[in-house]
Amino acid sequence: MDGILLVNKPKFITSNDLVIKIKKHLNEKMGHTGTLDYAASGLMVLTVGQGTKITQYLQKLDKQYIAEGKLGEITDTYDSQGKIIETKPVEIDEEKLKEIIFSFVGEYLQTPPPYSSKRIGGTRAYKLAKKGVEVQLKPVLVKIYSIEILEINLPYFKIKVDCSSGTYIRSLIKDIGDKAGCGAYMTDLVRTKIGQFDLKDALSFEEILKKNPNQIKLISLKDALYFLPKIKLNQDYEKRFKHGQRLIVDCMESKDVKVLNEKHELIGIGEIKECVLKPKIVLARSEN
Repeated sequence: MDGILLVNKPKFITSNDLVIKIKKHLNEKMGHTGTLDYAASGLMVLTVGQGTKITQYLQKLDKQYIAEGKLGEITDTYDSQGKIIETKPVEIDEEKLKEIIFSFVGEYLQTPPPYSSKRIGGTRAYKLAKKGVEVQLKPVLVKIYSIEILEINLPYFKIKVDCSSGTYIRSLIKDIGDKAGCGAYMTDLVRTKIGQFDLKDALSFEEILKKNPNQIKLISLKDALYFLPKIKLNQDYEKRFKHGQRLIVDCMESKDVKVLNEKHELIGIGEIKECVLKPKIVLARSEN
């Protein structure tokens, strides 16, 4: 089995446990393109078989989330799984809150939560935080493409967010609360899209474990790499590409490309630079 699998992660299971159980069920090499918090649900993209070779490309895709926040309380984890460390009165009206929420559209420097998978000196930040070590993470430039306000019922609010990879919605909710002057934490999170992949097309975790592995249809690697331009090679060039040789090709802007053979099968990924195609990933098995 080679390809990617769209999974609807349920709440209250770690992303790693989900991957381990599906991997055992399918008996295939497997990876993931980004975790979800323990209490979060929604779309995960798993890479299967040779799909693990393209994980790095899928990790960079933009994301969409639906999140709920609660004003007036701050937790140490920025979500409902943590301890409330501060309470403040909510003295803001609905219109002002809308203005604050929309002010985050665009690029901004965001500090990841102390309880996150970011590494500090080789150690995950959440492991240090659990030991009581003060965690100081560097702000990261993220991009919020759009925010849609779905509901406001103070002190609660619900938003749909389209954002760049690497954005922490927990931090966004906290930052909205800080700007509102009363703090906030995230009470619920659902990931609805990763690039063009949509939650509505995902299989539930339970459904996957019940199905015979042969009945589970994967998205092909060629389709998974929809965002890469393609180049087609003749038989001679195909053989040379598979042996890792650089090839002279038509000049184009320097970029990564998916490489197809004459049968339109995916044989790998290459980088074109100054009219030379350099193999980056070569698949052991050509894929339709």
